Amino acid sequence: MLAALWLALAAPPVFTQPLPESPGEPAVVAVAAGRADLRRPCYRLVCEDAGWATPTRFTRIGQPEAPGTPDSLVPMRLPAVAARRYPLYSPASRRDWRVAHGSHARFTAGFGYEAVRTPETQVKVEFGTGYRLQPYADYGTAVEGPIARGRLELRQSIADRALLTQDLLVETGRFNTTTRQVIGLDLQLLPQWTLHSNFELRHDSAGNGGSGATDTEGSLHLRYRF
Repeated sequence: MLAALWLALAAPPVFTQPLPESPGEPAVVAVAAGRADLRRPCYRLVCEDAGWATPTRFTRIGQPEAPGTPDSLVPMRLPAVAARRYPLYSPASRRDWRVAHGSHARFTAGFGYEAVRTPETQVKVEFGTGYRLQPYADYGTAVEGPIARGRLELRQSIADRALLTQDLLVETGRFNTTTRQVIGLDLQLLPQWTLHSNFELRHDSAGNGGSGATDTEGSLHLRYRF
């Protein structure tokens, strides 16, 4: 009672009037208790007296900088998915595959495998079985029926100017066995001139009355690239 009477007589009316933030008590008591703020409201993006506010996790404390110093970049924390690091690698293609063929001449199915794979040498083999519908078509055997078919393919680079290729195809059936082999050599004479040579050998075990027959054929081409 005495403290309230002394405050009413000694303090000016501005200290005894209530503030809008705390209408139930004098202004001096509300300010002292922290329930009222005498600062004017700030409607700017950056307030000059922001340093008096309680810091939070979003508060940036500015550091004094020399004149002409560019603004520093604000570090950003990427989401967990975006910040995940993935190793770089070059996936290699498979070295095995399936072989399937169907036409008016034959039906075959089998498997293939790349036995050698280097920048200079490539060796591929294929093997399969099937059924022949038309004799001697597609370098096949002489009669209709079940067949077995194999293939060997070779590619060899020589001194970065020549390429040697070989394709060997063998098919066997109930009556005979046929073989077809093609050997090619491509030689680069000049940047725009290339010499292509080709040699083909075909053998039929039922030719010449069963003693076997062999046919050969060769070609030579000179190609100019514009």
